[in-house]
Amino acid sequence: MKNIVVATDLSVTARNAYRYARALSKTLGVGLSIVHVKENVMNITDVVRTPFPSNNDLELIKDIEELVTEENQAMGINASEHEVKIRILSGDPVDVLASLSKTEATDLIVIGTTGLSDVLTKIFGSVSSKVSNKAHCPVILVPRNARWKNIEQILYASDHDSMKAEFAQDIMDFAVKMNAGIHFVNVRNYDPVGEIKQKDIDWGELFVTSNSNLPYETSTIYGNDTVKELNEYCEGKSIDLMVFASKHRNFWENLMHKSITENMALSTDTPIMVVHKDDKK
Repeated sequence: MKNIVVATDLSVTARNAYRYARALSKTLGVGLSIVHVKENVMNITDVVRTPFPSNNDLELIKDIEELVTEENQAMGINASEHEVKIRILSGDPVDVLASLSKTEATDLIVIGTTGLSDVLTKIFGSVSSKVSNKAHCPVILVPRNARWKNIEQILYASDHDSMKAEFAQDIMDFAVKMNAGIHFVNVRNYDPVGEIKQKDIDWGELFVTSNSNLPYETSTIYGNDTVKELNEYCEGKSIDLMVFASKHRNFWENLMHKSITENMALSTDTPIMVVHKDDKK
C-alpha cells in the first residue's frame, strides 16, 4: 500500500473521515490524497432536478486546505496542508470514485457513511455504500461518530463461500501490519426446514498459510438478524474494524439490503472495510 484516498464533501461527516484517514496513513506510513467530486445536479425525483451551486476550483481547494490545516491542528499534527494531495474531480461521485479505485494511485478509499443530510440518505441510499459495492480497491466506511484509535482487534465476518484461505490471507497480512488480533466469524442463519443445510467452516484449511505469530479467534454465530449478531459481537470483543470480503459480492450484497444498510453502515460506530477479491488489481 502506497496511497490512501479520502473523499470529502466538506461536511462534518467528511471531516471525521479525513481524521480517520490521516491517522491511518501515518500509522501505515503511506501517502494521503483528499478528493472532492463536484456534482452539478442531483436527482430528487424522475421529473425534478435541483441544481447545486457551482464553485470555482480554486475556492474549493482553499476550503479543503483550510479543512486540512484545522484538522491537523486539532489532531496535534505539525504538518502543512501541502503534505496532503488535493484533487478536484467532476461527475457522479459514485462513478468517479469507482473509476479512481482502478488506478495505481489508489490503494484504499476512506469515506464517511453519511455525506448527505440524514433525510436524503434514508431516501436515496448512502453514496458511501454504493462506492463500497463498485470500487476496485478496499473501501473503509467511517461512521459519523467513529473516532480513530489504534486498530488492535479486527473482525473478519463471512459466510461459507467467502471464508477461504485466499480471501483471509490479505486480511491476516493487514492485521500483522497493524499489530492487531483478528476474529474470524462465520455468520450463519438457522437452517430453515426444507432448505439445504449450510456448510461448516474448515478452520484448519483456512489457516494453511497463516502467520504463526498472529493472535486470532474463530467463532460461528447464529441468528437471522445478521446486523444485531455482529454488533453484539463487536461490542463484546471491543472490535476496532469490521472487514467483509466476497469474491462475487453475494455476502456483502445480502448485507446491503436497505434495512440492514441503515442499521449496519449508517448506525454502527465501528468502521467497516469492504474488500472485493474478484476486483483485486
